Amino acid sequence: MELDDFKKKDKQNREFGTVDNHRIDDMINLFRMYEKNQRKKVLYIVILNFSLATIYIGIMASQKGIAALGYLILGMGCIGAVLYLLLRYRPLSAESYSLAMREFVERAERKVSYFNTIDYFILLPLLGILGAGGGIVFITRLLRYTDNISILIIIWVLFFVSLCIFGFWAGKKNWQKEYGDIHSRLMKMKNYYKSDGDSPEEIKYV
Repeated sequence: MELDDFKKKDKQNREFGTVDNHRIDDMINLFRMYEKNQRKKVLYIVILNFSLATIYIGIMASQKGIAALGYLILGMGCIGAVLYLLLRYRPLSAESYSLAMREFVERAERKVSYFNTIDYFILLPLLGILGAGGGIVFITRLLRYTDNISILIIIWVLFFVSLCIFGFWAGKKNWQKEYGDIHSRLMKMKNYYKSDGDSPEEIKYV
């Protein structure tokens, strides 16, 4: 059994190359490319959400009563989304690249992952805010044509929940296609360092 463990560990060492600077540089460069591509996408989404927030708050000024509240909630929700995106996808600090490989990999994996626990704690209330604001606008507009508010609430809830589920599924599928490979590599390295510990040397990357 000890011989089998030795062979397994030797195979892992060859695969990950803990002291192989070339492999380490490849991973660092791959992660930097990820951050560069992600910054471009996030910038577009931030601009879109900020524009929507401006539009909703502008419309709010011309509304009265509960309809104005709905547009205000939508605007605040979009601003919240902007703040979340800026914080969630801010690049790793320069100091992160001088950490031990184990710690760097853990930070990089958290950045690349689709959603983590903190994301859910932020996104679920944020979606609730957007859903509430959108629901108020939807219902107040359609009350001009019907007084059955219960049906309107059911329709909106079903639509919004379906939209969220589809958005999560489509986003996960697209993420897997674009970033699944780098995340898989980071996870393998993260698990390796957890089982084996850091390399004897603290490797510097910059």
